[in-house]
Parts: sequence; C-alpha cells; structure tokens
Amino acid sequence: MKKDDIVGGVLLLIAILGIGTFFFFAKPAPELSYGPIEVAGSSIAATAVGDAEVDIIAAVQRSGFVSIHESVGGAPGPIIGYSGLISVGSNVSVTILTSQLMTPGLPYVALLHVDNGDGTFIIKDDMPVTSNGVSVRADFNAPAVKETVK
Repeated sequence: MKKDDIVGGVLLLIAILGIGTFFFFAKPAPELSYGPIEVAGSSIAATAVGDAEVDIIAAVQRSGFVSIHESVGGAPGPIIGYSGLISVGSNVSVTILTSQLMTPGLPYVALLHVDNGDGTFIIKDDMPVTSNGVSVRADFNAPAVKETVK
C-alpha cells in the first residue's frame, strides 16, 4: 500500500465519523406549528372592484383576517393585502386595499385566517382556516382593462 492511500483512507474515515457524530448529537427538528385550523361554517367570497381594491363578504365563526395573495399555479403566493380584524358574524362585508396594483385578468386568492388573540395580522401566527377539511378561500380574477370607445 502506498502512503497516500493510507492517508486518504484515514481522512475519509475521520470525515465519516465527523458526519456521523453530527447527526448523532444534533437536536431533532422542531415540529411545524403552522397548519390550518378547522372552523366549521366559515366562508368567504371575493370580488375585485378595481385594480387595487377587493370586496369581501364573509361568514366568520371566529375572529380573524382575510389575506389577498397572488395566485401561483392555483396556490396562494405572495401576500399583497389583508384586512383588519374581522369580528364573528355572517355576511360581514370588508374592503381590502392591496399594496400593489393587480394585473388585469390574472387570478388572485383570498384566504381566511383565525386571529391568535392579539388582534394583529401576522402570517406565521394567524393560521389559515378550513371548514369541513377544505381551505376557506375565494379565487377571483383582477378586472380586465376596460377599452375606451372612440
């Protein structure tokens, strides 16, 4: 055997032992605390009434918020707006102003969230709502550009 082969083998063995030691003593990954909360009887409907304004009609069984997201492949993407705290009630009407103009004709998603009790919308703390196992959301399109008649 060559001296280089022995040195390479020892270094490889040290690397394997080091990696094994890391995994043996590493703390387990924390469980994700982010997940939907079941609130039966909740629903929302959304209509874009302008290029930066969305009207929401909601049946809210627990106080919470509605967030407006860009749609990415049908799933909620980046948040572009959210409501203030919505109290419990049926046919609650809210208008949400978005932080950016919506692109005409493109899809967007409105999601209902449950307030964690602090009255402030924080996406990582205020969980999305499901009702009968289905996400409480409303998909809508931004209004198309109106053509002017000459």
